[in-house]
Amino acid sequence: MSDVLQIRIDANGPLDRDTALGTLAAHAVDGLHRLDPDTAELTRWIDIHGEPYQIVVRLDPDGATVSTATHDAGINTEITRRVRHWFDLDTDLTHVNAHLGADPLFAEQIEWRPGIRITRFHAPFEAVILTVLGQQVSLAAGRRFAARLVAAYGVHPAAGHQNSGLRCFPAPAVLAATPIDELRAAVGLTGARARTVHEVAVLFAEADDSAALPARTDLHAVFGVGPWTLDYLAIRAGTDPDALPATDAVLRRTLTAASPDADAARVESWSPYRSYAASRLWAQSL
Repeated sequence: MSDVLQIRIDANGPLDRDTALGTLAAHAVDGLHRLDPDTAELTRWIDIHGEPYQIVVRLDPDGATVSTATHDAGINTEITRRVRHWFDLDTDLTHVNAHLGADPLFAEQIEWRPGIRITRFHAPFEAVILTVLGQQVSLAAGRRFAARLVAAYGVHPAAGHQNSGLRCFPAPAVLAATPIDELRAAVGLTGARARTVHEVAVLFAEADDSAALPARTDLHAVFGVGPWTLDYLAIRAGTDPDALPATDAVLRRTLTAASPDADAARVESWSPYRSYAASRLWAQSL
C-alpha cells in the first residue's frame, strides 16, 4: 500500500492473538485472504458501500492495527466498526470469564488464556455463504469450495486500486443472477448445496440492508439451512452471546475428550455465555 494510514483499535481487555490467528488460518480461503502467521497480519479486500478497500489487519495481545490506503474518515470509521465486530474487541470478558471459570472444564484455560474472544466473519453475506459451503464437510473441503467460488465469481478491484493478487468476495447480486446448474458445475457442489447458495444470494440481494445478517426466521426459510447453521452463524456472524450449535462435530469431539461425563445440564450451566464456551472449546481443537 502507498500512503498508508494506520488505525489503532484497542481491545476492551486482553486479546488471545493465537486463538484469533488459529481461527483465521482454519478458515482462510485461497484468493480471498493472505495470512502471515509470522507477522500476525491478514490482508484482504472488503466491500464498503459497493466499493473495494484493501486492508491489512495486524493482531497483538492488546488489539489490532489496521493499515488502509484510504483517508476518507467515513470509510475508516466503518472499517474500524467491522474490525471491532470481527474480533469481538468491544466485549468486556470479566463477567464471561468469571461465569465460565466456575466450571473446572474452563478454569485453567481462563487462568492462562483470559483473552479468548469470538473470532467472527467480517461480513454477513460472506459468513452465510462460507458456512453453507462448509456444511457436513471437512474444513479443507469447505475451503476448496470457497476458493473455487471466489475464483469463478470474485472480482479483482478496478484499475487504480492496490493490486494484491486477491479478489473481492462475490456480491449477492452476482450469485443470485447465476443459474444453479452453473454454480454447481463451477464450484463442484451437489445440486442441493448449489440451490442453498443461490437462495442465500437471492435473500441478501433482495434485502433492504444487504450488509446485515438476516433474521433467523428468514435464514431458516432458506432451503438447506438448519439449526446447526443458524446457531453457528449466531456466534460467528451475529452478536448472540448464548448460542451453541449442539451438533457441531468439533465441539462434541472436544467436549467428549475433555469431559466424557458432560451432560445437558452442565452445558446449560454455561448460559448466558454459551457462545464464549463454544469459542473456548473450538480453541482447544486448534
